[in-house]
Amino acid sequence: MDRYDVVVIGAGFAGLTAARELREAGKDVLVLEARDRIGGSTWYQPEGFDGFGLEMGGTWIVPQQTHVWAEVQRYDVPIKDSELPGRMTWSDHGKVLDTLLPVPPQEYEQLEHAVRALIEAASRFDPLRPLSEQDVADLDVPIREWAENVGLTGNAKELMMSWFCGCANASEDTGSALDILRWCSSMDNSLWGMVQASVLGFTFVNGTASLARAIQADGGAELRLSSPVRKVEADDDGVTVTYDGGAARADRVLMTTPVGIWQDVEFSPALPADKLAISRENHAGQGQKVWALARNVPEDISGFGWGTSFDYVGAMETTDRGVVLVCFAPEHDRVDTGDLADVQRAVREFAPDAEVVDARSHDWVHDEFSKGTWATFAAGQFAKYELCVGRPEGRVHFGGSHTARRWRAFIDGAIESGKRSAAEILAAEK
Repeated sequence: MDRYDVVVIGAGFAGLTAARELREAGKDVLVLEARDRIGGSTWYQPEGFDGFGLEMGGTWIVPQQTHVWAEVQRYDVPIKDSELPGRMTWSDHGKVLDTLLPVPPQEYEQLEHAVRALIEAASRFDPLRPLSEQDVADLDVPIREWAENVGLTGNAKELMMSWFCGCANASEDTGSALDILRWCSSMDNSLWGMVQASVLGFTFVNGTASLARAIQADGGAELRLSSPVRKVEADDDGVTVTYDGGAARADRVLMTTPVGIWQDVEFSPALPADKLAISRENHAGQGQKVWALARNVPEDISGFGWGTSFDYVGAMETTDRGVVLVCFAPEHDRVDTGDLADVQRAVREFAPDAEVVDARSHDWVHDEFSKGTWATFAAGQFAKYELCVGRPEGRVHFGGSHTARRWRAFIDGAIESGKRSAAEILAAEK
């Protein structure tokens, strides 16, 4: 049986970063990845639409995401800023509004109240400290409940709930408002900053894979693809990891897979009750990210909607065949992504004359190695699970963006967690 200092499970940004840090410290590292590619919950498809590559997972970064920003600078990975749309498109239950703002004049006060409520709530806590240790339990509630608690009404309420759901990729009755308020807090309590981090930040010229490959090459750890892990058995002398195709022995193991996957791995000793519970409950990010190529839509469309199939539809590029649109829905079954007619129906709620000629999506929710999109906590999960997801269990350590502080569920959070978990392993070896 092959022997290593550390076996890292998962070749997403968390696992690749941790492997590099451990290698720099002189450790012999094996990275096991269930898929036939690196990148984890990011997945760049360079063929895309007419030469425009598609990010099936993560897409945007901002300078406030200091970990990923430092990696981009370290490897001189080319990025570009998003072009700002000339105006916003607002869709009220499929009716495109012809107003500058998403509410009628008599509701301007409510819109102002909604923005104030968002910023005031985000200002109440420090995103760098565990939220479960701060006095914000009243914010760790379903998105709809938070909106009602702060007195939102009319279109302002509908828009704010839809915006939160789009960020969470979760429904208004499951996603935690606190997890999305963290986005605003992390952008220095700026609504515009929150929009940038969500859909108008910087993108990778050659896809997220360009950064993942740079980190992997620099680390130089041994990598085995198509090697899903089945067992993790720890004893006083080390850990045995059994995977499809073999087994390996290590002093320590780092688990960086999504939480929903833990229940599918046989751990010995068994996972503690809290970790098993969060794995079985899973996180609330159970929505869709859909790419569509459409004709007869504005080349700079950036649309937010409520009572619509998609919460957001935004133009990313124009090709000879049409406009490349990125679309988000908070539930995995809102749009039949295999049916162009259904994708067109959803896009027409924002652009009534749209003709969709192609569409692509990946079903992350039913992907056996993901079981969801980005890891937004469900309401109430911060108090129960925020600290346990990153807690080591003897020789088995846990990383992944769901364990990060400031930018949970982002590429930045994954990189942060990789650095943190590597340091944790090195400290434990002393």
